[in-house]
Amino acid sequence: MSIRHIVCVGICLLASACASTQLNYNTADLASSLNSLQKRQIFFNLSQAIADPEFVPSQVTISIGVAQTANSVSPTISVPLGPSLASATRFTNGARPNVQSTSTVGAASPSLGLQVTDAWNQSWTMVPANSSNQLGRLRTLYQYATGTLPHSDANTALSQEEAEKQFLCEYPLQAQAVSPQSGNVIFKLYGCRDNHAGPLRPRVIHADPTFTQGPNCIVCIDDLNASNLRPYVNPNLKYHFIRTADEKTGDLVKVGSYETTTFYVCGVAGGRCPAVPGQAPFDGRKAFSDFILFVYEAMSIPSATGSGRSTGGSFVYSVR
Repeated sequence: MSIRHIVCVGICLLASACASTQLNYNTADLASSLNSLQKRQIFFNLSQAIADPEFVPSQVTISIGVAQTANSVSPTISVPLGPSLASATRFTNGARPNVQSTSTVGAASPSLGLQVTDAWNQSWTMVPANSSNQLGRLRTLYQYATGTLPHSDANTALSQEEAEKQFLCEYPLQAQAVSPQSGNVIFKLYGCRDNHAGPLRPRVIHADPTFTQGPNCIVCIDDLNASNLRPYVNPNLKYHFIRTADEKTGDLVKVGSYETTTFYVCGVAGGRCPAVPGQAPFDGRKAFSDFILFVYEAMSIPSATGSGRSTGGSFVYSVR
């Protein structure tokens, strides 16, 4: 690289526009990686839900992204005040001793040095799901999407109605602390089976009403003021919409993979795709896009202030 080129680069880096341009590029690059990070987590958990009946999801919320850019230029200039002069004197001994003296004059020339530094750092801050209720919601969500909800007869597929009923029983809704009082809504679910062969009994559910409203509610309640609350599974959350290679038929299209497991969804609403009993046709691509949003929703927890959502922290509640 010539001195002229180095000078040009240094001048560019000294200008604030170069540093800000690099920072903008790094920030956009960091932001664009968020989608791929979330999808990779989702594909990992989908593969675990299919392969491991005892799986516990591994999921993080990416809360803060940092993009840093550092540019610096360190020039050095040397200008001599005059020509360099070197002298030497030599003595000789003998019958006729003498002294010889020599002088050397060097041509003086200026010098220029330039050290250029262009460094950047990109990082994400991640908050792992570490609450049993968060992990329970995620596990139920992944099992619902892959059709692996545990039930008494593993050789018989659940119907749409049966799957929705079991999902309502298994999904631990977000709730505020119930003691000594709370803003939760309370309702009962009937027909829920615990992990034993005993009689069925009603299950009392305490739920933060914030998470039962809006287009991305997973378990939704239309009228919170009704005397008899009627929770239902969001219609955009599709049961067993994720299929694998051994189920690939007709209009199934690939949405991603993790290691040796490839995932497919129905690419055409009403196309030639496998479906569970009682399930209406749907667009699998939209179902997958909605599912990503439902994963975000399942990770959210009630805010510490008692209203709204939070993506981190922990809370304690009881339904008994």
